[in-house]
Amino acid sequence: MDTQEKYQTKEFGFSETFIRKGNRTILVSILYIIFVAVGFSLYLSNFQIKKTLFVVGYALLITGTIIAIEIPLINRRLRKLKVLIDEDKLIRQCGKKQQIFLWKDITKIKIVKKKGGIVIQIKIYPKKAIMATYIHGFQEMEDLAGLIKERTSNKGVVHMEKCWKLDWQNPYVGVLVGGLPTMVIMFIIASMGSKAMDIFAIIVALLGGLCLLIIRPLTKLNVINKWVESIVGIVLLGLGIYALIYYLLFGKMP
Repeated sequence: MDTQEKYQTKEFGFSETFIRKGNRTILVSILYIIFVAVGFSLYLSNFQIKKTLFVVGYALLITGTIIAIEIPLINRRLRKLKVLIDEDKLIRQCGKKQQIFLWKDITKIKIVKKKGGIVIQIKIYPKKAIMATYIHGFQEMEDLAGLIKERTSNKGVVHMEKCWKLDWQNPYVGVLVGGLPTMVIMFIIASMGSKAMDIFAIIVALLGGLCLLIIRPLTKLNVINKWVESIVGIVLLGLGIYALIYYLLFGKMP
Protein backbone atom coordinates (compact mmCIF):
# COMPACT_ATOMS: atom_id res chain seq x y z
CA MET A 1 0.00 0.00 0.00
CA ASP A 2 1.60 3.34 -1.03
CA THR A 3 1.78 6.34 1.28
CA GLN A 4 -0.82 8.37 -0.62
CA GLU A 5 -3.43 5.62 -0.28
CA LYS A 6 -2.51 4.89 3.33
CA TYR A 7 -2.98 8.49 4.41
CA GLN A 8 -6.06 9.27 2.36
CA THR A 9 -8.39 11.55 4.32
CA LYS A 10 -11.24 9.62 5.95
CA GLU A 11 -14.57 11.30 6.66
CA PHE A 12 -17.13 10.26 9.28
CA GLY A 13 -20.60 11.78 9.41
CA PHE A 14 -22.90 11.96 12.40
CA SER A 15 -25.12 8.96 13.03
CA GLU A 16 -28.87 9.21 12.37
CA THR A 17 -29.32 6.30 14.78
CA PHE A 18 -27.66 8.32 17.53
CA ILE A 19 -29.93 11.30 16.77
CA ARG A 20 -33.01 9.08 17.09
CA LYS A 21 -31.72 7.66 20.37
CA GLY A 22 -31.13 11.20 21.62
CA ASN A 23 -34.68 12.23 20.76
CA ARG A 24 -35.99 9.15 22.56
CA THR A 25 -33.91 10.02 25.62
CA ILE A 26 -35.38 13.52 25.64
CA LEU A 27 -38.91 12.12 25.40
CA VAL A 28 -38.36 9.69 28.29
CA SER A 29 -36.77 12.46 30.37
CA ILE A 30 -39.70 14.81 29.70
CA LEU A 31 -42.24 12.17 30.73
CA TYR A 32 -40.28 11.53 33.93
CA ILE A 33 -40.05 15.27 34.66
CA ILE A 34 -43.81 15.65 34.15
CA PHE A 35 -44.45 12.80 36.58
CA VAL A 36 -42.09 14.30 39.20
CA ALA A 37 -43.39 17.84 38.66
CA VAL A 38 -47.01 16.79 39.20
CA GLY A 39 -46.17 14.81 42.33
CA PHE A 40 -43.95 17.56 43.71
CA SER A 41 -46.51 20.29 43.03
CA LEU A 42 -49.25 18.26 44.65
CA TYR A 43 -47.07 17.81 47.71
CA LEU A 44 -46.22 21.53 47.98
CA SER A 45 -49.82 22.66 47.44
CA ASN A 46 -51.23 20.24 50.02
CA PHE A 47 -52.79 18.22 47.19
CA GLN A 48 -54.81 21.06 45.69
CA ILE A 49 -55.44 19.61 42.24
CA LYS A 50 -56.56 22.80 40.45
CA LYS A 51 -53.59 24.81 41.68
CA THR A 52 -51.22 21.99 40.76
CA LEU A 53 -52.58 21.63 37.24
CA PHE A 54 -52.32 25.38 36.66
CA VAL A 55 -48.70 25.63 37.85
CA VAL A 56 -47.53 22.48 36.08
CA GLY A 57 -49.48 23.28 32.90
CA TYR A 58 -47.97 26.77 32.70
CA ALA A 59 -44.44 25.42 33.24
CA LEU A 60 -44.92 22.67 30.67
CA LEU A 61 -46.28 25.13 28.11
CA ILE A 62 -43.12 27.24 28.36
CA THR A 63 -40.83 24.19 28.44
CA GLY A 64 -42.63 22.48 25.58
CA THR A 65 -42.38 25.59 23.40
CA ILE A 66 -38.65 25.86 24.02
CA ILE A 67 -38.09 22.16 23.31
CA ALA A 68 -40.18 22.26 20.14
CA ILE A 69 -37.94 25.04 18.84
CA GLU A 70 -34.60 23.76 20.11
CA ILE A 71 -34.75 20.06 19.18
CA PRO A 72 -35.00 20.58 15.39
CA LEU A 73 -32.18 23.15 15.60
CA ILE A 74 -30.00 20.75 17.58
CA ASN A 75 -30.71 17.86 15.18
CA ARG A 76 -29.93 20.11 12.23
CA ARG A 77 -26.59 21.05 13.76
CA LEU A 78 -25.72 17.44 14.57
CA ARG A 79 -26.31 16.42 10.95
CA LYS A 80 -23.68 18.97 9.89
CA LEU A 81 -21.01 17.49 12.15
CA LYS A 82 -18.15 15.60 10.56
CA VAL A 83 -14.82 14.20 11.69
CA LEU A 84 -11.98 14.13 9.16
CA ILE A 85 -8.91 11.99 9.79
CA ASP A 86 -5.83 13.17 7.92
CA GLU A 87 -2.18 12.19 7.95
CA ASP A 88 -1.14 14.86 10.45
CA LYS A 89 -4.37 16.00 12.07
CA LEU A 90 -7.94 15.38 13.12
CA ILE A 91 -10.60 17.89 12.09
CA ARG A 92 -13.99 18.23 13.75
CA GLN A 93 -16.19 20.20 11.41
CA CYS A 94 -19.65 21.73 11.61
CA GLY A 95 -20.59 23.54 8.43
CA LYS A 96 -17.76 26.00 7.73
CA LYS A 97 -16.41 25.94 11.29
CA GLN A 98 -13.50 23.65 12.08
CA GLN A 99 -11.57 22.48 15.11
CA ILE A 100 -8.13 21.19 14.18
CA PHE A 101 -6.10 18.85 16.40
CA LEU A 102 -2.59 18.08 15.21
CA TRP A 103 -1.50 14.59 16.19
CA LYS A 104 1.79 15.99 17.53
CA ASP A 105 -0.14 18.27 19.92
CA ILE A 106 -2.19 15.48 21.52
CA THR A 107 -0.96 14.01 24.81
CA LYS A 108 -3.63 11.39 25.56
CA ILE A 109 -6.44 9.47 23.86
CA LYS A 110 -9.10 7.78 25.98
CA ILE A 111 -11.55 5.40 24.33
CA VAL A 112 -14.75 4.63 26.22
CA LYS A 113 -16.66 1.45 25.41
CA LYS A 114 -19.78 -0.29 26.60
CA LYS A 115 -20.37 -4.02 26.96
CA GLY A 116 -19.58 -5.90 23.78
CA GLY A 117 -16.64 -3.64 22.96
CA ILE A 118 -18.78 -1.02 21.23
CA VAL A 119 -17.01 2.35 21.18
CA ILE A 120 -19.15 5.09 22.73
CA GLN A 121 -16.78 8.03 23.18
CA ILE A 122 -13.31 9.11 22.16
CA LYS A 123 -11.73 11.70 24.44
CA ILE A 124 -8.87 13.73 23.03
CA TYR A 125 -6.53 15.61 25.39
CA PRO A 126 -4.53 18.29 23.52
CA LYS A 127 -1.53 20.03 25.08
CA LYS A 128 -2.34 23.07 27.24
CA ALA A 129 -6.08 22.32 27.06
CA ILE A 130 -8.02 22.46 30.34
CA MET A 131 -10.58 19.86 29.27
CA ALA A 132 -10.80 16.95 26.88
CA THR A 133 -12.59 17.17 23.55
CA TYR A 134 -15.33 14.56 23.18
CA ILE A 135 -16.08 12.72 19.95
CA HIS A 136 -19.21 10.59 20.09
CA GLY A 137 -22.29 9.71 18.09
CA PHE A 138 -20.52 9.39 14.72
CA GLN A 139 -20.88 6.60 12.23
CA GLU A 140 -18.47 3.68 12.48
CA MET A 141 -17.04 4.72 15.85
CA GLU A 142 -14.90 1.56 16.04
CA ASP A 143 -13.20 2.38 12.72
CA LEU A 144 -12.78 6.01 13.80
CA ALA A 145 -11.14 4.96 17.06
CA GLY A 146 -8.87 2.55 15.18
CA LEU A 147 -7.67 5.27 12.81
CA ILE A 148 -7.01 7.69 15.66
CA LYS A 149 -4.95 5.05 17.50
CA GLU A 150 -3.08 4.26 14.28
CA ARG A 151 -2.22 7.91 13.60
CA THR A 152 -1.03 8.55 17.17
CA SER A 153 0.65 5.24 18.00
CA ASN A 154 4.20 6.43 17.22
CA LYS A 155 3.92 9.97 18.57
CA GLY A 156 4.26 9.43 22.31
CA VAL A 157 0.53 9.66 22.91
CA VAL A 158 -0.86 7.86 25.96
CA HIS A 159 -3.69 5.48 25.00
CA MET A 160 -6.30 4.49 27.57
CA GLU A 161 -9.51 2.49 27.48
CA LYS A 162 -12.50 2.43 29.81
CA CYS A 163 -15.54 0.17 29.81
CA TRP A 164 -18.90 1.37 31.11
CA LYS A 165 -20.49 -0.94 33.64
CA LEU A 166 -23.84 0.70 32.88
CA ASP A 167 -25.15 1.81 29.51
CA TRP A 168 -25.46 5.56 30.15
CA GLN A 169 -26.96 6.09 26.70
CA ASN A 170 -30.02 4.15 27.83
CA PRO A 171 -32.54 6.80 29.03
CA TYR A 172 -34.00 4.46 31.65
CA VAL A 173 -30.57 4.01 33.25
CA GLY A 174 -30.25 7.78 33.56
CA VAL A 175 -33.68 8.07 35.17
CA LEU A 176 -33.01 5.28 37.67
CA VAL A 177 -29.47 6.29 38.62
CA GLY A 178 -29.80 10.06 38.44
CA GLY A 179 -33.49 10.92 38.47
CA LEU A 180 -34.77 8.88 41.40
CA PRO A 181 -32.11 10.03 43.90
CA THR A 182 -32.71 13.64 42.82
CA MET A 183 -36.44 13.24 43.38
CA VAL A 184 -35.85 11.80 46.87
CA ILE A 185 -33.51 14.67 47.77
CA MET A 186 -36.04 17.25 46.58
CA PHE A 187 -38.84 15.73 48.66
CA ILE A 188 -36.56 15.66 51.71
CA ILE A 189 -35.72 19.34 51.22
CA ALA A 190 -39.39 20.21 50.66
CA SER A 191 -40.28 18.53 53.95
CA MET A 192 -37.96 21.02 55.69
CA GLY A 193 -40.16 23.95 54.71
CA SER A 194 -40.45 26.70 52.11
CA LYS A 195 -37.22 28.45 53.14
CA ALA A 196 -35.21 25.29 52.52
CA MET A 197 -36.78 25.01 49.07
CA ASP A 198 -36.00 28.68 48.32
CA ILE A 199 -32.35 28.19 49.25
CA PHE A 200 -32.20 24.96 47.23
CA ALA A 201 -33.64 26.70 44.14
CA ILE A 202 -31.13 29.55 44.43
CA ILE A 203 -28.20 27.14 44.75
CA VAL A 204 -29.38 25.10 41.75
CA ALA A 205 -29.69 28.24 39.58
CA LEU A 206 -26.27 29.55 40.58
CA LEU A 207 -24.47 26.23 40.20
CA GLY A 208 -26.29 25.43 36.94
CA GLY A 209 -25.32 28.78 35.42
CA LEU A 210 -21.69 28.46 36.50
CA CYS A 211 -21.51 24.89 35.21
CA LEU A 212 -22.76 25.90 31.75
CA LEU A 213 -20.43 28.89 31.55
CA ILE A 214 -17.27 27.26 32.93
CA ILE A 215 -17.46 23.54 32.22
CA ARG A 216 -19.68 23.82 29.11
CA PRO A 217 -20.90 20.19 29.20
CA LEU A 218 -23.43 20.57 26.36
CA THR A 219 -20.98 22.20 23.94
CA LYS A 220 -18.33 19.63 24.83
CA LEU A 221 -20.72 16.81 23.95
CA ASN A 222 -21.78 18.46 20.63
CA VAL A 223 -25.33 18.94 21.89
CA ILE A 224 -25.78 22.67 21.24
CA ASN A 225 -23.85 25.67 20.00
CA LYS A 226 -21.56 27.46 22.41
CA TRP A 227 -23.55 30.71 22.22
CA VAL A 228 -26.81 28.94 23.13
CA GLU A 229 -25.18 27.38 26.20
CA SER A 230 -23.71 30.78 27.11
CA ILE A 231 -27.11 32.48 26.95
CA VAL A 232 -28.77 29.77 29.07
CA GLY A 233 -25.90 29.93 31.57
CA ILE A 234 -26.08 33.72 31.84
CA VAL A 235 -29.87 33.62 32.30
CA LEU A 236 -29.61 30.96 35.04
CA LEU A 237 -26.82 32.83 36.80
CA GLY A 238 -28.72 36.11 36.56
CA LEU A 239 -31.89 34.56 37.97
CA GLY A 240 -29.90 32.96 40.78
CA ILE A 241 -28.22 36.26 41.73
CA TYR A 242 -31.53 38.16 41.57
CA ALA A 243 -33.28 35.52 43.70
CA LEU A 244 -30.42 35.52 46.22
CA ILE A 245 -30.52 39.33 46.63
CA TYR A 246 -34.33 39.28 46.93
CA TYR A 247 -34.14 36.48 49.50
CA LEU A 248 -31.55 38.34 51.59
CA LEU A 249 -33.69 41.51 51.53
CA PHE A 250 -37.17 40.04 52.04
CA GLY A 251 -36.57 36.53 53.41
CA LYS A 252 -38.35 34.77 50.56
CA MET A 253 -38.18 34.04 46.83
CA PRO A 254 -39.53 36.70 44.43
